[in-house]
Amino acid sequence: MSSSTASRATVLRKSVFRRSRVVVAGASAALMLVAACSGASGGNSERGADTTVQDETVNGTLPTDGPAEDGGIMRVNVAGDAPTLDPMKSASYTVPATVTGTVYSKLVEFTTDRKTPYGSMAVHPDLAESYEQSKDGLTWTFKLRKGVKFQNIAPVNGREFTSADVKCTIDRIKSLPGVQKNLMDIVKSLDTTDPYTAVFNLTVPYAAFDETMASFYMPMLPCEGTSGGFDLAQTAIGTGPFILSEWKRKVEVNYVKNPTYFVAGKPHLDGFKIVIMSDPASAIAAMRTGELDYTGSVSETLLPTVLTSNPEMIVRNQIAIGPDQIMFNLNKKPFDDYRVRKAISMAFDRKAFGQTFYGDYFQITGPIPSTLFGGLPADEAEKLIPFDPAAAKKLLAEAGFPNGLTAEMLTTDGYGPQFVTQAQWVQQDLKEIGVNVTLKILDYATYFSTFGAKDYDIGWGLSTAFLTADEWLEALYVTGGPRNWFNTSDPKLDALINEQRSILDDTKRNEKLQEINKYILEHVLTPFMGIQYSALTVQQPWLHNLFTHPAYSRSFMVDVWLDKTAPTRK
Repeated sequence: MSSSTASRATVLRKSVFRRSRVVVAGASAALMLVAACSGASGGNSERGADTTVQDETVNGTLPTDGPAEDGGIMRVNVAGDAPTLDPMKSASYTVPATVTGTVYSKLVEFTTDRKTPYGSMAVHPDLAESYEQSKDGLTWTFKLRKGVKFQNIAPVNGREFTSADVKCTIDRIKSLPGVQKNLMDIVKSLDTTDPYTAVFNLTVPYAAFDETMASFYMPMLPCEGTSGGFDLAQTAIGTGPFILSEWKRKVEVNYVKNPTYFVAGKPHLDGFKIVIMSDPASAIAAMRTGELDYTGSVSETLLPTVLTSNPEMIVRNQIAIGPDQIMFNLNKKPFDDYRVRKAISMAFDRKAFGQTFYGDYFQITGPIPSTLFGGLPADEAEKLIPFDPAAAKKLLAEAGFPNGLTAEMLTTDGYGPQFVTQAQWVQQDLKEIGVNVTLKILDYATYFSTFGAKDYDIGWGLSTAFLTADEWLEALYVTGGPRNWFNTSDPKLDALINEQRSILDDTKRNEKLQEINKYILEHVLTPFMGIQYSALTVQQPWLHNLFTHPAYSRSFMVDVWLDKTAPTRK
């Protein structure tokens, strides 16, 4: 670390709330093996990965899970509103966070409860009653629950959910194409042999197709919506536990309990409300006055004031799957030169960055997050692209920039003020090797559309938290991938990614995924993933059975309940 960088880190560390000692002793070194087996028959599968402790309670004690009580309105805040309610039209995380798992259900769902580790890829049936994979890995058969009803809203009018709706959903994804088309490219055909059976025929064997169907991008829609019978952008009608009753753009979203939900006795809440509130200080103020029941991604600098004034609040520390990233546009010079990309990557002091902003609770990552099956172990990711400013300067000189270069770096204030501070950290790191970047700070909606239009040179952002190795690779790295906003086109990489899908043995597939990780770092290097960071969440003591998941959906809301001390129960 250079003297100026060390000085900057010292100053920042004094202003950052250090919580590593509160979490667990030696949290940075604590690695746990989440070992599991994936069988051919469906119902509950999970693949293993080396992971850091991913969810710790750092203040207070989690309330009891039950017996559950019914009633009340849960209130949460989010930083930004969804641009649409159509889950196929926008890749923004705000869309599934608004409709998936709440209004819309999926065939299968990720398991969330006290016994299941945060971020687990364990899958269980949802709209499906059961599912199984054929021995050759080419066919997945989902048996649907009978008697599941859509919400009683015109023009669907509470009719039964059937395999026809599964086909309508998949057909629309392929024909639009939907933002999740890469997930369904592997599907050669879909047979609906009867109203309660959906058979997916794949182009290649794929052992993790159940995890694909659990993606937050895979809610099941009614045929009336996919055929244009109502506007999916403005109206959501699903089979989920909540009905979207009111959408006040950029203000709030209101939901009420679905009285015909297919799981008896659920949900427990009468409804819930999402308040659009981007300022963390305002969210903390609303928590103090009891106007919110839960808020996420709390600023470390605000946390001490919360614990001083409201020591009863429960604070949890959860490691995110979506890392921060430096994005390079390969259609813009000089970022089409791998040497320039590698030089900039080697100038980023990821370890000091993580220690400064997140104490010891972070993890350096590779192209596939280190906490997922197929992810490159953190030490290897650091070794392959080390922090080395001297070597970075040498690479720049070899690329024809002995005196450095200038560029504009795209970023956003939509993730809060700390994210802008982090962008300034990266800006300073790059300055140390002669790369002078001017920050172009945009609101989230403008940033997202600018990034999606590939109208940038270099950028600093957060990656979408895709949940499987295949989803990461297909979205970000395959030529023409739906989130390949970097203009990457590498035929060898495309072939490697396609090859890994058809490997049914987990050990052999993991070996291939490690090869792909290394190839990306050694030949592609966009985006350059920094760290998987920790996020602080705060919840009221009257909020029970809240066990979230990194997925951008709210299926866990079906189990949440409020006790009688909650303001909306009084």
